[in-house]
Amino acid sequence: MNPIRAIFFDFDGVLVDSEPLHFECWLEVLAGEGMPFTYEHYARHFIGVSNRAMVEMLCRDFGRPFHRKSFEASYARKKLLYNDRFPGRCGVPAELTGLLVTGLSYYLLGVVSSSARSEVEPHLVEPGIRQRLDVLVCAEDVEKLKPAPDPYLRALELVSRTQRVSATQCLVIEDSGPGEESARAAGMEVLRVSGPAEVAARVRGILNV
Repeated sequence: MNPIRAIFFDFDGVLVDSEPLHFECWLEVLAGEGMPFTYEHYARHFIGVSNRAMVEMLCRDFGRPFHRKSFEASYARKKLLYNDRFPGRCGVPAELTGLLVTGLSYYLLGVVSSSARSEVEPHLVEPGIRQRLDVLVCAEDVEKLKPAPDPYLRALELVSRTQRVSATQCLVIEDSGPGEESARAAGMEVLRVSGPAEVAARVRGILNV
């Protein structure tokens, strides 16, 4: 493995334990449209999958047509619920915040998420993480989301504008199959984690920092 120069973190499930809240908000919106589903089903099929792909799959499961405008309206309602409930419910663990803000000064850092920027960026500003990041790639920034390689390739393109970095010099921290598939398709190394609580120790261990 080449010496690591850049580290890209997924957001949901890596920096914050937000998947239960995403599920709660989507369930409230979609159950009202006649498409209820369980957290077990959400965790098995939809973590790491784009919001549009998730709604398309649910429409097929419930025998309903998928309409882009209807999806956009549902997604707008979901984002309002999420942003209203996030404060006090989810947050980056203190140890991980410290690692990101001061503990990885040698590395270029980025967050790469399939969520909308409005669901990611505000929650990086308050703990002081946002100003430390060299790149932030969200759903609006690429045409194809994870598991396509586009989000991580975009992050590589952005960091390479200031320092020459190859894909093999990038370490990606992911918690989902689609996220890992995206990073590996981009030619990057992947550290798979099961949640935010273990990220700081796992990253310190692999980098010896």
